[in-house]
Amino acid sequence: MRYLLYFIYLSWHWGLELAFFVTREEIRGEKKYGIRTIGLDSLPDHLPDQERKHFSIYEPVNYYSATWLLDQLQPADLQTTLLDVGCGRGRVLAMGAVYGFKDMIGIDFSEELCERALEVCEGVQDRHPDINFQIICADARYYDIPERTGVIFLFNPFDGTVMAPFITKVQESLQRHNRPIKVLYANPQFKDLWLEAGFKETGAFEKKRILKGCVLEWM
Repeated sequence: MRYLLYFIYLSWHWGLELAFFVTREEIRGEKKYGIRTIGLDSLPDHLPDQERKHFSIYEPVNYYSATWLLDQLQPADLQTTLLDVGCGRGRVLAMGAVYGFKDMIGIDFSEELCERALEVCEGVQDRHPDINFQIICADARYYDIPERTGVIFLFNPFDGTVMAPFITKVQESLQRHNRPIKVLYANPQFKDLWLEAGFKETGAFEKKRILKGCVLEWM
């Protein structure tokens, strides 16, 4: 039923061709990673009305986009910490475990989604006991990014009003410890803000005109 509901949602917003493609990838991905992260969630009730316009509802990054982006990583990247910003139900963290990350952090401002992500990560940890997960309920604008972070994943979690101060937090982390960082950005609507901050685009894709992503690097 959850796949059917998601298919209807995708069809309504993006058309049948994309709905078939993404739903097929959803079925394969959920089976491959042994998780249940499909579905939509509204913004948390505690978010003030004037803030709601800056954030996106929870919709998991599609498996095609996430796989393409994670495939761009090198072995050295996997030795760093993966930070999933707007982690939702924990899909990317579960994928990161299979890719080889040993240390991952997911942040989201929704307590309910953080609880769901923790459940997913605990299930993954049963299969990968050597992995360290942290799920933190936080606003990305005020989160101090650990200096061990080497990869940041974004699925268009918020608009430029929030992205700009988040980039500032990334820059502050780099000032404390300058290092390479890769930003895996699905649906990169505010890519220009990263480029203006000195990041370089080193890879990009577009699939069926709608699915897009890019890799941005600080070197």
